[in-house]
Amino acid sequence: MSRFYRVRQACSFKQLALLFLLVPLLEGCNRGRTVVGGYRLEQFHENNNFYLHKDGVDDSKLGGSIIEGVVRNIGWNEWFIVAERHSFYRGDPDGWMIIDVRSGTIAGPFKESELRARAEVRGMEIFPVSEPWEKL
Repeated sequence: MSRFYRVRQACSFKQLALLFLLVPLLEGCNRGRTVVGGYRLEQFHENNNFYLHKDGVDDSKLGGSIIEGVVRNIGWNEWFIVAERHSFYRGDPDGWMIIDVRSGTIAGPFKESELRARAEVRGMEIFPVSEPWEKL
């Protein structure tokens, strides 16, 4: 066996071993959990904030969340997601966002009194985001 072959074989083994070590770590980086209809919550442990994403949508220009803010409270059913946001951009109002899961349209922000008057949220349970996070 040539020296070149042994070195190449050793590198391949080291690379393979490294890959097996990194895969579980990379899976741990994905802190997203599906809510409904391709929408998912993602938690960042560094600041303990939750962000809402839609599969296939680049929300980087929105600050990293489709509602342009951090999720404080959330509720959903098969048709709608309701999320209270703390806006990234302090010139934008905080408030409640309603996402139509089927069409992908987002309405809001609404004040809580306006939200409760909307048909989309009647009967919907809304929780502090950390509560359903544990169940997703």
